[in-house]
Amino acid sequence: MLPLLIGLVAILFPLLLPAYEEITVTNGGKITGAVKIQGEIPKLPKVEVSKFKEVCKNVPNESLVLGPGRGIRYAVITLEGIAKGKAVEKEAVHELDNVRCRFVPHVQAASVGQFLLLKNTDPILHTAHAYFHDGQPHFNVGLYPGRVSRKPLVTSGIVKILCEVHPWMSAFVVITEHPYHAVTDVYGQYLINDIPPGRYRLKAWHESLGIQEQEVQILEGKTVQVDFNFPTFKGAKK
Repeated sequence: MLPLLIGLVAILFPLLLPAYEEITVTNGGKITGAVKIQGEIPKLPKVEVSKFKEVCKNVPNESLVLGPGRGIRYAVITLEGIAKGKAVEKEAVHELDNVRCRFVPHVQAASVGQFLLLKNTDPILHTAHAYFHDGQPHFNVGLYPGRVSRKPLVTSGIVKILCEVHPWMSAFVVITEHPYHAVTDVYGQYLINDIPPGRYRLKAWHESLGIQEQEVQILEGKTVQVDFNFPTFKGAKK
């Protein structure tokens, strides 16, 4: 009954819920690990470039990027259920560029209160159309060659960004209330540090493979390893 009541409060009275509290964290814990794929590695279709082929060359399919040892790049790891911890770096700017008809980087993580800097280094027009969940204003920016636009990130959630001129282009920004997140590198590895002791849920999100979660116990000054293994399946999102 209590979880249901909390859920109703979150829907009807979101401003009454406690916000993330910034505190000084000394001798916090760390989480490290890797995100890997199990089973047969799927063969991804080639990106169909339909226009401006003189600029849009060799566009990769980044919906599933695998590195050495079957590591998954561009998985986002977030710490769930953390109410207080180290400060968010306000005014931090995350760049999203247009390079040879692809968004760079394909996936990134940010915190509420930070900014997204949209750039276009290509010699042709692009757009950046952001699709947020309810509560966050959408933006749709036309990016002529050399143009830069700065947009605030004001609420948490997963943001998908598309180019309306080149429909094969996409990028994701995962936004959290806190700074406890990481994007896996080319080896599928990640690190989150300065975590206050406590019990949390650790979530791994990938655009094609879905979501996995694990419980994690953080002890003062200790490092815990948490690995995720995603199975492949037919019909994975492209």
